[in-house]
Amino acid sequence: MSSSVRVLVLASLVAIHLTACGSNVTPTAGARAPKSTPHWVSGRVRFEARDATPRGVSRQVSLRPARYVLVEAIDAHGAIVGRTTTDPTGHFQIEVHEASRLRVSAAVSHRGHVVAVSPSREGTPAHHFDFPLERSSEPLELVLPDVDPHGVGGAFHILDTALRGLFAVREWTGHTLPELVIQWERGGPNRWSTYEGEFPKGSGKRLVRLLGGEPGNREHSDGDEHDEHVVLHELGHFVFDVLSTDSTPGGSHPGGHLVEPGLAWEEGRATWFAAAVLGAPRYLDTVGMEPFGRLVVDADLERSASGPKGLGSQESVAEILWDLADGAGGLLDLDGDPVALGPSVVLREMIALSEDHGAYPSLSTFLAHLSDRKLVEGRSLHELLLAGGHDPELPQRTWPFDIRPGERVAGKIDSVNAPELGGPALKATGIDAVRVYRFYLDRPSFVEARLKIFGSGHPDSGEDLDLELRDIRAKLISRSNGTSNEETVARFLRPGWYVIYVRDAGRGANAAFELTVRAE
Repeated sequence: MSSSVRVLVLASLVAIHLTACGSNVTPTAGARAPKSTPHWVSGRVRFEARDATPRGVSRQVSLRPARYVLVEAIDAHGAIVGRTTTDPTGHFQIEVHEASRLRVSAAVSHRGHVVAVSPSREGTPAHHFDFPLERSSEPLELVLPDVDPHGVGGAFHILDTALRGLFAVREWTGHTLPELVIQWERGGPNRWSTYEGEFPKGSGKRLVRLLGGEPGNREHSDGDEHDEHVVLHELGHFVFDVLSTDSTPGGSHPGGHLVEPGLAWEEGRATWFAAAVLGAPRYLDTVGMEPFGRLVVDADLERSASGPKGLGSQESVAEILWDLADGAGGLLDLDGDPVALGPSVVLREMIALSEDHGAYPSLSTFLAHLSDRKLVEGRSLHELLLAGGHDPELPQRTWPFDIRPGERVAGKIDSVNAPELGGPALKATGIDAVRVYRFYLDRPSFVEARLKIFGSGHPDSGEDLDLELRDIRAKLISRSNGTSNEETVARFLRPGWYVIYVRDAGRGANAAFELTVRAE
């Protein structure tokens, strides 16, 4: 690194504490830059990135171009006197008036893609660095370090990874997605990384929250700023929410468990999306920094994962989607399976499936969809499933179950005993802990769903079940979570498709039930 680069990096570190905490001077209303002879400043912006290793993220950093990020010139009074963005190589040129510093923000607005990485859920202010500015004819080399106390440098790795995913979506589908805010900060309040959906409601913006690790303990704690697969997994939920369907209310989905099929579908295809964007059948998630860290997830989508398989396996979803896509569109096929659709076809068919009447898909629904549209020949799909150790009858498996208004069905919830299909029992979201029923209204109706539990329905007896009414996007409409042997939800509903969940209340339950739905 040149001496001029070192000076800019070190000087910026002095300013980080102020800028990261929002203590920088802000321009007063009506403030104007003093008149002076304009001059041009040019340079390049790069950020420090770390790679995943078996012992956590790497100590060694690599420099990558900060693409399309916002660069602003700011004078001594805090007024913005120039603004530009970097190009695909991180280079910029900006005309300034008596600027005292340059500010580089983790924010992009490029060809319809609008993304900001911020400590705030609202997206403002974005994480940023300030670099002192002196008049010089030499191009500047601005390095966004990852070693500062607030970890702000990681924001630019997050931003660039998200852009990579958004560019892939547009290449595969032609779609440009809505504005995205990624909330992340060192020592942030998040317990895990999640996609939160639209926030604030009605704004059109979507929110992803990422783990930042513990302050002062990044060597041992879980931060996701350098876990590209995790960033893209959460971005995948955003992509599918906007472009296709959502067939799960979410919840716990530990590896090696069979979970309810909608949850398995959404989590598995988000993992597939991350692998497809990065172009290799791997999924990695680190905790800590080498040599003190570790890999908590190291999945090879071309090698069948240990553990149960089938409709409730998120691992099966990711592996099968990879095998459907690889061999085309830049994805190498390492196991020679007989299908090669490419990622663009797979993603476009997820979008096409969402246009089907009452679409609330699972892995089986999607495989049946591909077969119905003659995109995959039956014998080839059968061979692909067998080669991966999957159930060859998956396309024929039914989920959710359909129920007609006026109909009564019987079932059982068991989150106590190990599922017959394999794996350990799982409260609240396990494959036997939830039953999902879909129904259709052809006219506005008052709907009542009544759950009769054969037992006390009390947590102490292990028979506590809940009843939920959701729309076809899995959004909660009404819930009954009492502790008696009857649960009821009732609502006046518009015509359309709806979903009812009967589920373990979260403490572990083993109880038979009877569900009745009526509409008037």
